[in-house]
Amino acid sequence: MDTWNLMAFRAMMRYKSFRSGLLEQIVFAECTQMESDEILTTLKKCELFKHLDNDELDTLAKLCAVEEYGAGETIYGQGETGDRLYILSKGQVSLNRNYKLHTSRNADVVVYVLRETSNRRLIGGWCTLVGKEHVFMCSARCDRDSRLVVIDGKFINDLMADKPDIRIKILEKLILLLRGRLESSYESFESI
Repeated sequence: MDTWNLMAFRAMMRYKSFRSGLLEQIVFAECTQMESDEILTTLKKCELFKHLDNDELDTLAKLCAVEEYGAGETIYGQGETGDRLYILSKGQVSLNRNYKLHTSRNADVVVYVLRETSNRRLIGGWCTLVGKEHVFMCSARCDRDSRLVVIDGKFINDLMADKPDIRIKILEKLILLLRGRLESSYESFESI
């Protein structure tokens, strides 16, 4: 990725999309050494990227930014489209799914809670890894003040196109992660 694209990405990350008609500014500062360290540490803990070697992680880290969200803030909503991956660095985020019941009522159910653990820190637009639009099946809301490492889909796709070794490693791991999540879903259904 050239310097111009990286600068454009960082400028774009200064603001989120319009939500409820208001433009919300993201707390964003130029990538400091402390932020760079946080990004690398978070990538090393992420189940999709922790198998990359240090040089590959350094390359990927240059495409990332850190975003801060307050408790109760929504990162993205169910039904919205997105092309970004989010990796929890600090805090706690709940994935909520809204269901329409037989009556005119809705139920908002927490389907998963991301915590600062050794696995399941990654949320967001998985389809972006293969260049497809992603529709979020859940809403992501912060239970506590949270910091997330964010990767724009276009930039990770460009990286994977330029570096086939990284692409193969990431997509192989993605297949295994999705298989594990499907197995987990089937086990949940069987226990009902």
